[in-house]
Amino acid sequence: MRLAWAVLFSGILAALAPPGARAAGWSDVFAKDSGEVVFFGTDGALLRAPFNLARRETLWTPAGGQHLVRVRVSPDGRRVAWLSRGDDRDTTRLWVDGPRGAVLRVRYFGLESARYGRLHSEPGVPTIEDPGSLGARLVQPRALMRRSVSNTLEWTPDSRAVVFGYNDGIAAVSADGGVGLSVSKVLAVHLDPLGPAPIHLVDAIVLRQHLQYVNQGLPGQLATEETGPIDWGDMFQDRPVMDAMELAHPDMMISKAATSGTYLLYPMTHRWRVFTASDLTRSRLRAASPGTVWWAAGSTIRAIRTADPTPTDEVQAAGPVVWLGYDEHHRALVWAGGREVGRRSEDGGPVSLVLRTGSSLRAGLESRTGRSVGLVTSDSLIVWDPAEDTVRSVSVRGLKPGALFAGRDGDVLVATTSGQGRPPGLARADFSAGRLIALETPEVKGGTFHAAGRGAWILLYHAGVRPPSVLQAYDVQSGRWTAVENPGLSGWEPLEAR
Repeated sequence: MRLAWAVLFSGILAALAPPGARAAGWSDVFAKDSGEVVFFGTDGALLRAPFNLARRETLWTPAGGQHLVRVRVSPDGRRVAWLSRGDDRDTTRLWVDGPRGAVLRVRYFGLESARYGRLHSEPGVPTIEDPGSLGARLVQPRALMRRSVSNTLEWTPDSRAVVFGYNDGIAAVSADGGVGLSVSKVLAVHLDPLGPAPIHLVDAIVLRQHLQYVNQGLPGQLATEETGPIDWGDMFQDRPVMDAMELAHPDMMISKAATSGTYLLYPMTHRWRVFTASDLTRSRLRAASPGTVWWAAGSTIRAIRTADPTPTDEVQAAGPVVWLGYDEHHRALVWAGGREVGRRSEDGGPVSLVLRTGSSLRAGLESRTGRSVGLVTSDSLIVWDPAEDTVRSVSVRGLKPGALFAGRDGDVLVATTSGQGRPPGLARADFSAGRLIALETPEVKGGTFHAAGRGAWILLYHAGVRPPSVLQAYDVQSGRWTAVENPGLSGWEPLEAR
């Protein structure tokens, strides 16, 4: 198998590398990076290996017309689940890796929204549009890559089970054995985990098949002695089939029709419950702790809790909220809005002012390699460490920060755009001089930046309909760029705890 991979990669490089190109080998450039990842081969295979590719283990190779659709790493970073399929009419296969290799856990027909009058399409292979990805994707989908089937795949917070949508609802299956169990009749177009809270946000199609009045009960009745606290260990003891009638609003007449809506999926001890999500949607800024989920609606910050799905208004910010986060060090909600950054304990209490800016905040950029947050105003970038409450700032001088990378030694790098169709650039925050210093950056039109090696490298590449043959790698410590050959990869996901 290893020999086959070597031959395959050599052939791919010969086909992709432009004439006269001189690029360093992947294993040579990233020799010191032994962090485990799962790579996607350009042939659709899955490869588990350290980032430097010093060794490799093939998890799965496509066969019988199958191709890779989606990949999700478990929250503890130890397991991998993925979907494969042939054409749109084929059954979807859900795989999970285990001690003895890949295990086919379940086969099912995926949801096609068009059958219920809802237009929906998404890439049928891993691309930069993959929701919730932490690793890199080197493919930009074109129209012919889009399919009408929804590919919903998530892990439960304890990494013991996988949740997925199919053509008759939502189901869950234990990673280690047992049959898949239907947990809801909701038809999930999108399924987003609100981790670390054990709740999922479902963009759904709801089939209302009866005519009667329904009452969900009073707010606060979710955590009762009958259901008990959330206990993932008991989840598979019974077959928790959700009645579609529970999806109705209180005292609302249900007609026989298909409607769209956004719902909260709560895993309970012996069955899963579904509640309306109020104004929480996939596009809202949000943050979460194990017990609470917050989201911003304009200047208002609202919340739900694992013990109660009833939304509450928590904070009125000084202006439209541009960034929202959870500060684990202080166990507090933090946000930026107007000209203020505020903090409030998760348990409630008064709001404390963290800092006030000279002009309105335009954006918040979470560091992709550390805990720092970049707060962008019209003329400045403020770098704030929520745990230490340290604040440093620089002038942006016409550059538009788009992403923040905090180095291991306190260095801060910023991906920037300068408009007029120019390629993106990289800048270093010089706090002693009080300004962003633009670095010499290879010109990659439409380029994408990605941090690798836990911030040791910043990669720059153009994601096209086919993966680039060469990627540019910036060594944060030495400050040098190196052109690196692509060894037949279309993307990867890090195997590390979230």
